[in-house]
Amino acid sequence: MSEIDQAFIRAYTDEDGYSAPVETLGPPTAQPTTSHVQLYSSSQNTQSFAAQAPTAEPMPAPHFQGSASAVAQADTVAVQRAMEEQAAVAPPSQRRPLSSFATPASAPSTVFEPVFEVDTFRWPAVTDELLDGHGELFTPVVQQLLAASEEGQSLVGIAGARPGVGCSTVHMCLARLLASAGKSVAIVDSNFAAAHLAKNLGLEFESGWEDVLTGKIPLAECVVRSNQDRMVLLPLGSSRETRVELLSSIQTSVIAGVLRYHYDLVLYDLGAAGDTSQLAFAQQIVEQCRLDASIIVADTDSDHLEADRHINALLNVLGTSCLGVIGNFTRGGSEHQKSIPRP
Repeated sequence: MSEIDQAFIRAYTDEDGYSAPVETLGPPTAQPTTSHVQLYSSSQNTQSFAAQAPTAEPMPAPHFQGSASAVAQADTVAVQRAMEEQAAVAPPSQRRPLSSFATPASAPSTVFEPVFEVDTFRWPAVTDELLDGHGELFTPVVQQLLAASEEGQSLVGIAGARPGVGCSTVHMCLARLLASAGKSVAIVDSNFAAAHLAKNLGLEFESGWEDVLTGKIPLAECVVRSNQDRMVLLPLGSSRETRVELLSSIQTSVIAGVLRYHYDLVLYDLGAAGDTSQLAFAQQIVEQCRLDASIIVADTDSDHLEADRHINALLNVLGTSCLGVIGNFTRGGSEHQKSIPRP
């Protein structure tokens, strides 16, 4: 081993004096300088080596590998510091997000706005008389409908056993009572055989929701909102040419879904569903709109056998959705209601 190697080993000898064994391999080839050795030795060992080796050649590059990690760490710290300084000059709030390069699409609106509005409907006088004089008789029915609404059963059909039993009158009374209980209500004229609900409320329409079914007008252009009544009306037009097959389209279900979404209760006036001319329309409404509940209105005071026949015929159409029967009859020249429980 050369003398320069022996001197380098002595420079890294522990303070205890231990050093690795040295083996002489041949004559020395160069002499190190004192200044080079001082970079890698302690002061004590450097002085003794400087006395023995006054001259030397430059130290090879591999001896500087020990300081490479410190240099890399210093560079990393400098880069991080530069990034922090740049962030302080340009805050993130001033940077332009990628989303600003393209105009975002507007979120779809879920608000249903009827085109037509009135201050209040002109309710028939008979509904005022019934609610003022016998409103408590409707209480069990109203409570049952409110409970059904809380369970998500919001689509309700009101069906008359035969013409003239007051199905539309009961339909309007229940709608007013439910609205006064704080519910948002939609009333739908589904009496295709004899549409007159809009006329009873003081309105006239040339077009109705049968035109929505054919795609002539959108639903919003057929609905009328009464601001004071907290209620909307979906009327039928003056045309009597609507075919039963029109109600079998998917659009019937779509209209029912829109009304269900935006209103707490939707009451369908099914008219005299027990009559042959209206029975097929009522069946389509029940099936396509998937009514959650239904109520039968019958004249139970005149002929019980005849009333039962009509009621049983309607039960075949309404099925298990029927909540019961309202007996509507005339006594002493005024109209009264009583609720008849029915399984």
